[in-house]
Amino acid sequence: MIKQYMDGTLKIKQDELTAVERYRLLAQGKKVDRLPCAVDSGETLAPLIGISVDHFYHSSEKMVEVEEYVYRTFHSDGMGLSTTLRGMAEAMGSEIRYFDNNISQLQKPALSSLDEAETAKKIDVDTDGRLHIILDGLKILKEKYGEEVPVGATVTGPFTVAAMVVGTEKLLMGMVQKPEKVKALMEIIAENNNRYIARLIDMKIGIGFADPVSSTSLLREKQYREFSFPYIKKNVDFIRSQGASAGLHICGKSRKIWEDVLETGISAFSLDNIEDLAEAKEVMGDKVSLSGNIPPVEVLRYGTPEMVLESGRQCIRKAWDSPKGFTLTSGCQTPMGTPIANLTALMDCARIFGRYPIDEELLAEE
Repeated sequence: MIKQYMDGTLKIKQDELTAVERYRLLAQGKKVDRLPCAVDSGETLAPLIGISVDHFYHSSEKMVEVEEYVYRTFHSDGMGLSTTLRGMAEAMGSEIRYFDNNISQLQKPALSSLDEAETAKKIDVDTDGRLHIILDGLKILKEKYGEEVPVGATVTGPFTVAAMVVGTEKLLMGMVQKPEKVKALMEIIAENNNRYIARLIDMKIGIGFADPVSSTSLLREKQYREFSFPYIKKNVDFIRSQGASAGLHICGKSRKIWEDVLETGISAFSLDNIEDLAEAKEVMGDKVSLSGNIPPVEVLRYGTPEMVLESGRQCIRKAWDSPKGFTLTSGCQTPMGTPIANLTALMDCARIFGRYPIDEELLAEE
């Protein structure tokens, strides 16, 4: 099948449903055309249409242009905008450096020391940082495409925001040396997140969290439970109190905290490619929907369409029957410079191997 795709002789059955229709029918337990599949977009794809990354960050119109391009070109089952890892920290006073051809970087944390934790800024969503630009872009996307495709917003997890407010090294050392200061900062960040989240809920925008600094690649499980878990739970509790739900992505290793992650109350979990989808299905699949986890660098950026199809096929084989649902996507953000042919192959993988009824023999072929 993959050989036929590569030589152009495979006829791919095109989508029969919109993304909104597909997810709605799946939620009702009804038949659909294929598994959901999504291209993880954002600032890294801006250069595909000649937009500088710096311009993307500071223009809601350019953000919308990129999302429109991705949706119209690949027919992804999702679109949306992110605060990016440094967006909330910038609103709290951190200085961010922007580039034309690279993602932003933390230049100067808002706080020079955790001793200043209690003085951390409580944000005004309308005036601080780029938050209002992102909200303007989301409003446009929702109005133009909300009937066709789910529109979502990625919010940075509180612990990751803290790393961008005081610096990662100081935050990690502070858990040992100044734990109460860390917690004081986390309380303010959780409240700031909720102020932004309230706007998203009012707009009926889907919500997901990106929280890479909470990975067990950096934290021990005990540290996660004490310094990260309580504060993202405050965010998820607020979301659920408003009748909405939330997803979560943690970069790197997360297996040791999966049970804790479930206790946050999220309804969807996105896996980094370092983790195993089959194991996630066994541990979490009856409680949350899963998504993932094609390697974004080795396969999506530097691989071939053939490699993307094979990796995606393995993902589908492992998780297509996960009880709460599965969405095929990359294990993290799409890298800058990813070939268009590989993004096309990602979506086509769902059309070939994720076509209903699922052909398990096709998935199992060597």
